[in-house]
Amino acid sequence: MSRRIHVRHNDPFINPVYANWVSIMIELIQPKDLYFIGGRGMAKTSEIMAQRSMNAMFDMPHSQQVLISDTYVNCIKNITPTLFEGWERKGWKNGVDYVTDKRPPSNFKQCYKPTDSYHHTVSVKTGVRLILGSLDQMSGLAGNSFQHIYGDEARILKFNKLKKLNPAIRGEHAQFGHSVYYRGRTFFSDMPNIIDGDDDWITLQEKEMNLEQIKMALEVGKILNEIRCELYNAQMDRDKARVELVRKNLVRWTERWIRVRKNSTFYYSVSSFVNADILQEGFFRDTLKALGIEEFKSAILSFKVNITKGEKFYGQLGEHHFYDDGVNSSYYDKYMLTDEIEESCLALKYLDHNAKLEMGIDFGDMCSAVMAQPRGNYLYCHKEFYTLAPESSKELAQKIKDFYKHHKHKEIDMYYDRSGNQYAKIKRDWASELKREIEFTNGVASGWTVNLKSQNQSTIYQEEEFSFARNLMGEMSKELPKLKIDKLQCKCLKSSLELTKIRTIIDKKGSKSLHKDKSSEKLAMHLRPMFSTNFSDAFKYLIYRREWVDKLKNSNGTEFMDAGIF
Repeated sequence: MSRRIHVRHNDPFINPVYANWVSIMIELIQPKDLYFIGGRGMAKTSEIMAQRSMNAMFDMPHSQQVLISDTYVNCIKNITPTLFEGWERKGWKNGVDYVTDKRPPSNFKQCYKPTDSYHHTVSVKTGVRLILGSLDQMSGLAGNSFQHIYGDEARILKFNKLKKLNPAIRGEHAQFGHSVYYRGRTFFSDMPNIIDGDDDWITLQEKEMNLEQIKMALEVGKILNEIRCELYNAQMDRDKARVELVRKNLVRWTERWIRVRKNSTFYYSVSSFVNADILQEGFFRDTLKALGIEEFKSAILSFKVNITKGEKFYGQLGEHHFYDDGVNSSYYDKYMLTDEIEESCLALKYLDHNAKLEMGIDFGDMCSAVMAQPRGNYLYCHKEFYTLAPESSKELAQKIKDFYKHHKHKEIDMYYDRSGNQYAKIKRDWASELKREIEFTNGVASGWTVNLKSQNQSTIYQEEEFSFARNLMGEMSKELPKLKIDKLQCKCLKSSLELTKIRTIIDKKGSKSLHKDKSSEKLAMHLRPMFSTNFSDAFKYLIYRREWVDKLKNSNGTEFMDAGIF
């Protein structure tokens, strides 16, 4: 009888599912460590991570594993729902195959490590306990013991924090050491864009890969798959002798497959075009139009992107201007995985609830607001808000009031473009309108007071902004506060400041002048918060204020335009 290594797709005992060739390749290799970069639309979490986590949970029953994210909010709102969607598509049911935030039912196997707390925890029928971890709340993670770690959106996971978890990937070698997945790592990301401030540590894992070992694992995996097909056909033919022979061959090749995969690392980078059959041509055409060619290169084509310091408008901006420990961990402990999280100022560590707030805002079809508060020698930018048309002042005001409803000192100093008042000529005074929407709710006083700090302000020229920001961020004057920006609560501001480029204009007389490159403000509306200069303008109005400009003039003699008359 000839060796049949294919099965019929219309066989009633076969459940055909779609998988692109990259998913199939990873399934055939199944390395210990997987570092995968894929363009948007690749179904990295719902397809590849879902299948790989199921494999590891079956291969290491009773183990304890961890899914790490930058914040609990991102993990609960974005990552776990997508992961659960993938599990459901592959046959797992909530309440039957896994449960969240509660003691697992009695018919589930038990994790090797007992616990009384199931908060932010997924329990699986195989006895695996999957703990959700957050890099902004590291307490309890580093001292724990995990047999496998998963991470999505690796580009926003800071390696300096992530490496502190390495000692926790350990324990129970006698029970789990048989598994290739033991002490393994699984990380997914689209291509890190260092212009946006992403961390590119995942790209450095390529050097950890033994390419010959991965090729061997793939070849053995292909042979093993052919043997499984052969076994299926022998069983369908009811050929007992053939079934017994093929089973023995299956055992031999499974042992070889496990051996060749031990301590293997697989790094792979691929564009979204690998999923072109599903995404279709229109997706790529529309995405290119919406993102622009530069963002398309990194987000879709998975090309590396770089920008030199000399091209940046905010060239003195550095990592020391950002902090990532601005959230009190205790605030989110009360939320379950299925809860709708209410973001609140109560979670902010560096906010003085008894002091007034400051706000820099840029008006338009996108309104961008940066919330800040001076504390000692520092200016803390601790939160951002934005609205996109048709939303406007009313919606923005409500977002601010909802977030700060527990703030005790309800007063805001608002800094804005002088045109915010001049729009009154067309019966649209943005600044006064936002002030009114914050101070009143449906005609009833809200208890808030907003001080308009930019009335009669002079034009802030871009060369003046460039020079002032250079002095502020470069900490060239002791008279100015030091800047601190919450990189998690102000992601759009961080991205905008890091993305903004210099543009040099030469007039007819040959004179050069320095400007912001504001071409990004023509992007599709939904892309502007992260990729346009809008938030950098809100930041400009926040920092370029009369008292600070005067201090800088007096300290080093630098000439600036008057920031305003108040």
